[in-house]
Amino acid sequence: MTVNSSKSGMTRLNTRALPLLIVSPSCSLILAVVLFLILRALIPSQIARHVGPDGVGYSSTALIMAVIFAAAILPFLIGGALARGFFRDGHWFPTQKAVVVCFVSLGYGILGVALGTIVGLVGLDQNEVSGNSVAMGMLGFLLFFTAAVCAYAALLPRAKPEPLV
Repeated sequence: MTVNSSKSGMTRLNTRALPLLIVSPSCSLILAVVLFLILRALIPSQIARHVGPDGVGYSSTALIMAVIFAAAILPFLIGGALARGFFRDGHWFPTQKAVVVCFVSLGYGILGVALGTIVGLVGLDQNEVSGNSVAMGMLGFLLFFTAAVCAYAALLPRAKPEPLV
């Protein structure tokens, strides 16, 4: 009898975690890409990607955004795969939960960089250069990463106490 209730509890946890680990990251990524595509006409086609002693390096805004969006996919995949393994193994200790929360939150932080950069660039003239996009990207990372850590720490299943062996 306890085996069935344990399996049903695990299924309920998997069902609750599915939207958190697959649907939400996927929808967030899609919405960020759509937002960029909608606002692309209001953003300069070239933005500074590097500022250093040798000068300023420019790249295509679309290329930089594509790289940022692609970079966000990896932490989402790693966090989801780890969570799946922990659910399958039947244990969810604080260390495992922290790793999943950090990876998934990193994905959201990277999306925050993209969204902050977009916000910092909207309305600029095609030939105008602004350092605000870098600062807004960093602020976006901080805000999105922090919000995701708080949300995922609260919404993912409660971790079991680690055994003292």
